[in-house]
Amino acid sequence: MTSDEFRIVPSETPVKEIWSRLGYFENEHNAREFLKKKNKNLTEDELVDTAKRLAFTTRTAREYYESAAQVSLLTQPLLLFYGMTALSKVLFITTHLKKSPSRGHGLETPNQKDFEEDFSKLSTRIQRDGTFPQFHCCYSKEKLYNIRFTLKELLSIVCEIKVEYETVYQEKSQAIKIQKDKHGFHLVDTELEKYGDLVKELPNYFSQIKIVQKVGVGLHFWNPVNLPKTRALSGEEYLILPLKKHENNLSLPEMSVHFLIMYLLGMVSRYYPKEWGEIIEGKTSGEIYIIQKFLETTTRKFPNLILNRLWNRDFVFVSPQLEREKRLTNDELERVYDYIERKMSAEWSMRLSGY
Repeated sequence: MTSDEFRIVPSETPVKEIWSRLGYFENEHNAREFLKKKNKNLTEDELVDTAKRLAFTTRTAREYYESAAQVSLLTQPLLLFYGMTALSKVLFITTHLKKSPSRGHGLETPNQKDFEEDFSKLSTRIQRDGTFPQFHCCYSKEKLYNIRFTLKELLSIVCEIKVEYETVYQEKSQAIKIQKDKHGFHLVDTELEKYGDLVKELPNYFSQIKIVQKVGVGLHFWNPVNLPKTRALSGEEYLILPLKKHENNLSLPEMSVHFLIMYLLGMVSRYYPKEWGEIIEGKTSGEIYIIQKFLETTTRKFPNLILNRLWNRDFVFVSPQLEREKRLTNDELERVYDYIERKMSAEWSMRLSGY
């Protein structure tokens, strides 16, 4: 989820701040009041039971994340996945006001043969029922049944690891950094160098893009509507190119991407400790470089995304120093430019008049 309006929260410890805000739901009274506002038709017994379930599930998620911070890479992915699963059930409970009926993950267990020679080919297929399909349906109408995703293509659409992805795989990421203005958005110069052919490709990806106009050396897109964008932890926005699936373009929501990647890493950590240990040591693959960055990112990002969804707004947690040093917006720059122009015109007029 990304919206035009978001709230910047200054914090020197973003992870603690995120969990502090999620901690609201660990209190049964607060959980009950939150659920009551969502559905006033719940009976008192239903309200009490659901509130308790919500509080305990949130606490469970916190403990898994705290435990993951205390262990090595050998077991960290599995604990993070369990914490992520608990958070997905928090969202399910608050969305449907009942216990998740799942009896499994809803994802196919990775096959060792898939990644023996190439770890990036590690993959899973979406099943009809289970935790993931139920979680995904809390925020998306896109049906993913029977679609297979590889680790590599999932990593390609995580904007925070764009640099690491392009370094490890020597190819373009699906995440493209953009800058918004009052008319639409444009690609930043560094992106334009890599995605110069985007003028021809984008209309094929997104039917919403009606006009693509080149401005100087830049590339500008007018009035984009409902495009698959995401906001990085830094607050910067990225356009996410869709994945090609079954001859269709598929835009996968950010929460689903993080869940699927963590499932793959968690299952390898659990069922294939020897192979996972070799990945960590860098003996069979250099991908631990990008995986470490992803684990650092998702530890902070996924709880943030859940928090955003629960309160239906985007929270961006930044260092107070960074907040003080942020760049001016385009509108602010235009006002500065107009002010300077007026001052220069006034001084020039005075000189011409002899003063």
